[in-house]
Amino acid sequence: MNPRTIPAELPIDADGASAIALECWRLSRIAESLKDSNQGAGLRHAVRRITETLKSMGIEVIDFSGRPYDPGMVPEVVEVRDQGMPDGHAIIAETIAPTVTWRGQVIEPGQIIVECSSGTQESTKVLNEQNN
Repeated sequence: MNPRTIPAELPIDADGASAIALECWRLSRIAESLKDSNQGAGLRHAVRRITETLKSMGIEVIDFSGRPYDPGMVPEVVEVRDQGMPDGHAIIAETIAPTVTWRGQVIEPGQIIVECSSGTQESTKVLNEQNN
């Protein structure tokens, strides 16, 4: 195919962009688990190149793991764990699926697991705020 006949901006729908971003995120997690091996080097390089390409297209993948939980966050809370944290504190223990944005707009909200203070009040509060 002649490169001159291809439009400068190829159309890609939000579902396609989100799927590519999600798979890149999954590959990055695999690459992290292989960081002490030579096998992981090629995979980390490929992930880095795909991530750079996605960013150049305005697509960003956000992993919220380890961040403080805020009820106004975009990701869906799929599980709340009581972990004996200080009262009123909640953190994102794990990202099940990352949030994907395109030029700052959310195209895939993602899913997270939240850890919060022991006691049903705090975990109920997290779920209630998420569902409102």
